[in-house]
Amino acid sequence: MSKTLRWSIVAVAIFALGIIGYFILFPAKKEQVMAVGEPANFSDPSIAVIPFVNISKDSNQEYFSDGLTDEIRNSLGRLTGLKVSARISSAIFKGKSTDPKEIGKSLGVHTVLQGTVQRDSNQIRISVRLSNAENSQLIWSEQYDESPDDIFSIQNKITQSIADKLEVTLMANNQQAVSKHFKTSNEAHDLYLQGRSFWNKRRPPDLKHAIELFHQAIAHDSTYAAAYAGIADCYNALGYGSWLAPKDAFQKALDAATRALELDPTLAEAHASLGYNKFYFGWDWAEAEQEFRQAIALDQNNELGYEWYGYYLTCMQRYSEAKIILTRAADLDPLSTPISTDMGFSSYYSGSYDSAVEELERVVKAHPDFQLANLWLGRTYQAKKSYPEAIAAYRNALRGSKDWGVGLAQIGNVLGVSGNKTAAKKILDSMIALSSRAFVTSYGMALVYTGLDQNDMALSWLQKAYDEHSHWLVWLKLDPRWVNIRNDKRYIELLNKMAFPQNY
Repeated sequence: MSKTLRWSIVAVAIFALGIIGYFILFPAKKEQVMAVGEPANFSDPSIAVIPFVNISKDSNQEYFSDGLTDEIRNSLGRLTGLKVSARISSAIFKGKSTDPKEIGKSLGVHTVLQGTVQRDSNQIRISVRLSNAENSQLIWSEQYDESPDDIFSIQNKITQSIADKLEVTLMANNQQAVSKHFKTSNEAHDLYLQGRSFWNKRRPPDLKHAIELFHQAIAHDSTYAAAYAGIADCYNALGYGSWLAPKDAFQKALDAATRALELDPTLAEAHASLGYNKFYFGWDWAEAEQEFRQAIALDQNNELGYEWYGYYLTCMQRYSEAKIILTRAADLDPLSTPISTDMGFSSYYSGSYDSAVEELERVVKAHPDFQLANLWLGRTYQAKKSYPEAIAAYRNALRGSKDWGVGLAQIGNVLGVSGNKTAAKKILDSMIALSSRAFVTSYGMALVYTGLDQNDMALSWLQKAYDEHSHWLVWLKLDPRWVNIRNDKRYIELLNKMAFPQNY
């Protein structure tokens, strides 16, 4: 049997499994009615965990109440058969609607967990209530008054109580993972929660501060796997935005994710982070997919695992599978701006430009300052040769960070392609000046040169991008802006060096 035929059979099998998985992941919903205090008799149990309200006298404890909420959400994510709405969508309701029915309708869940946290140096008081999202009836409530040393025990008690009420259970291996995850000192755990609060902001200064906090957590507990996973996530994000050179950012992410999994092989977020790194930095296509699938197997509610796997499947031109996986991510996180953007991003690379514009216009209308949505909207308009609209979208992407090399490269390229060579050269000069004080991706420099029809320079900079291990090269074949050099043997040699799968 030829290799081509074998790969075709494998591709068909994977696609079939994806379709089957879709119907497993999205079963038909059934209306249920439950009595107050009785177990929730849902055939497809689901829950949203709304960020607990900090009622401590110290407003600086906000990170603790948010972090505690995230820990409980993560624990619930390990319950077999329970859909848990992701953090971003759930956080939208923080301090807003307290009506479980409204929350349930927006997030597509049957139950809602809400609570308050009051913390001082000697005691933690946590009050929680679980409500039926279909009729707002109270299912269960409890108040815990414990010392700070018992915080992990409280989290486990809340998880187990919800499991009892929703009639779902922890798989044996995931029960072990939950216990292991929580075995650390209070000091390390507190620093970890602070780190995650800064990671959630995703801006470069916040990511760098989060890394510092995760390192402080590790200084208290060198075996704290979750803190290493946090470091990996931050460096991956800094690498993706080209805020740091790839070999600085992604290598540190790889080291941290690897260490996290040495300490805890069951940590889903570390598998997802390693998959992201193997994809964007290692260019190890098979290993990347294996890590994404492992992350999802360990935590069926890991929306980042689904989201990042969607990137990978898009890159592999497995667009139908990518849509299934990204739809699952959106089902877990229906109000997530990044995931909505990813749907447009995937449509763009598949060549469905009208669909991409529709999806991305919807995002920027609701969130006009969201950088990546504007970036991909500009890319899509440029592919449609709607150059004024593309330039406007790119400029919107730069509003919050005028010195972002990635954004400058997009504008420089489209200005050159649309005939404004003088303006494109000014952008190029700006990028060269910027490179004296910050990292500027060589892939971006190549884009501006190809827009100026200086293809020898473009190919020279693409080779530099390869040497610096630029993650943007995973899109080299799919990026339509390389149309002028696709037949150049140097471009073809570069594609061959990327060693994409044979069925790519």
